[in-house]
Amino acid sequence: TWGRDTFWLAFVTAYPSFPMCKWPMWDPCIPLAGSFIEHWLECLNDGSTTEEDDVVSHIWNEFCKHAALFYFLPLIS
Repeated sequence: TWGRDTFWLAFVTAYPSFPMCKWPMWDPCIPLAGSFIEHWLECLNDGSTTEEDDVVSHIWNEFCKHAALFYFLPLIS
């Protein structure tokens, strides 16, 4: 759902090294479910998201897709 993807988008934006490095104490009751986080984990597993600029670009593109559902004008990057 949109809300779940938005949660994961915000979380990964705050902690782009999740789940490979440091992040706040994690509650395992929160499922790693939703199209964004599933794609994020898949990219981490295959090593396709390595450079910090690639991570930021990927997150921004995903944010723009989500924002476009409610805001139809172009976003400033």
